Amino acid sequence: MLGCLQARSLAPLQAACSPLRRCLKDPITALRKVEADPSCGALEALATEQVLLDIDSVLAQADDVLGQDKSAPVGLETALQELELLETAFRTEMRYVYGPDWEVKPGKLVSRKGTWLKTTARFSWELEEAGEQPQKMYLPQGVVVPVLQIGKVVDREELKQHEWVGQHLRVWMKPQIVKVIQARVGTWFVYMPHFKETGSIIVAAVDTWLKRSCQMSGELQPFELIYVPRGISISLSERPAAVEEEWEKSRHEHIHLHRKVRLASPPLTMKQDQYDILVGQGDGRPPILQQVG
Repeated sequence: MLGCLQARSLAPLQAACSPLRRCLKDPITALRKVEADPSCGALEALATEQVLLDIDSVLAQADDVLGQDKSAPVGLETALQELELLETAFRTEMRYVYGPDWEVKPGKLVSRKGTWLKTTARFSWELEEAGEQPQKMYLPQGVVVPVLQIGKVVDREELKQHEWVGQHLRVWMKPQIVKVIQARVGTWFVYMPHFKETGSIIVAAVDTWLKRSCQMSGELQPFELIYVPRGISISLSERPAAVEEEWEKSRHEHIHLHRKVRLASPPLTMKQDQYDILVGQGDGRPPILQQVG
């Protein structure tokens, strides 16, 4: 923009006050040099100097963010530590979701129904939910998931998985979000009036359900339910807890009668029709049948 001005047009501004005089000193000097010799490159030199000053300012801000002592020399080890901090700050994790199960909004996804966050576009029933690095993680209906970026599936190997891969999306999110979701793996809900509690063991007083969400059992998909026959005992890792998740608390008027439970070991089930029936837990032992009532 300076190239469109003349030195004399800035003179009145320079005379207006001391701060302006200091700010305009170098630009006016450069303009006068250009007016005397258009090929001298004075404006380009001024622009380069300003860019360097801007870079210094950005680096100073980065030092403030990283908490670096400006009086300390920056060696290779310090630079590597700073790089590691920056990599951590900007690190993301990518997962796959089935597009029709989600409402896409700016910066977030909202689950339309119970669904999965997956490490691959393969069918959910082919993936493992247990372990330190689960291949799939359940999310109930109505959960808002913050995301940084959303894209189509482009990986050639993933596109070969099955004919529905094209309806999947790739989503990038902060690792902290993945950790929060992973912490819910193994969480179930029960309608507590259907159970008798003895410490860390609950016994079904009637035929009932383990549910992945507090929704009414008739509103849930088969994979969100495990049928629990009357008299079956379930070992828990801790006592049943009140429902605290905001997305669960507003589902219906009977939420206060539900409890959140974490199983001491994964459920063992058998399939009948489209539903899973509880027959034991991951320790391999058969369930304890107790006389109820």
